[in-house]
Amino acid sequence: MTPSPIPRKPRSAVKPEGQWRHGNLREALIQLGTQVLDSEGSEALSLRAIAKMAGVSPGAPAHHFGDKNGLLAAIAAQGFRDMVALRQQRLDDVAADDAPGRLRALLLGHLEFARAHPARFHLMYGPQLARSWDYPELEEAGKVSFTMLRQAVLAVLPSARADVLSDDELAGIVWASVHGLAMLRLNRLGAPIRTGPQQNAKQMGEALVRFCLLAIQGLAVDPADATTGPDQPVPTR
Repeated sequence: MTPSPIPRKPRSAVKPEGQWRHGNLREALIQLGTQVLDSEGSEALSLRAIAKMAGVSPGAPAHHFGDKNGLLAAIAAQGFRDMVALRQQRLDDVAADDAPGRLRALLLGHLEFARAHPARFHLMYGPQLARSWDYPELEEAGKVSFTMLRQAVLAVLPSARADVLSDDELAGIVWASVHGLAMLRLNRLGAPIRTGPQQNAKQMGEALVRFCLLAIQGLAVDPADATTGPDQPVPTR
């Protein structure tokens, strides 16, 4: 007697479409899409696939996201919010008056998120969603993430500093440094930048953060030596 085939377990439990509330369905579809992205990559993701996983009609996801890129943008926006939440958890462990320590925690949190969620990180910063302005939710989430970093960078700045970089330029350089290391790690391009067999990814991250802090603090100038005027202002904070 031939045994009956064992039914395949679905990726996720389904729920009758009528039981979803409007907001809950959108959130559920984003969660399901994130699961597929993490486990199978963006190529395996489709509106029809997540509709089947959620147990709703094939057209239901299109109502919320329009097309696949709209779904990817929503997943990326949630990724930024999750990264901000992780950073905030790391900041909560550092004293409010320890500006260097808080910037260090934030930058290491950026690297931690990239390492833990590589597919999401690639989506958040990759070329597929380069036109982020087409997706207001994604654009806003990205701005919140960068503003958080910018504020942490500016908190480390000395009250009197050399007027060589604007606030946005300085924050952008710090972001580019830590983000560059994160991408090198994810793309397994770190070998050329290792200084020795004992240096691992965590040590490289710590070294980069120390370098950023030293560079920012190195902008300090002695207020007694600074000249004021239209050409050489001394910013105060």
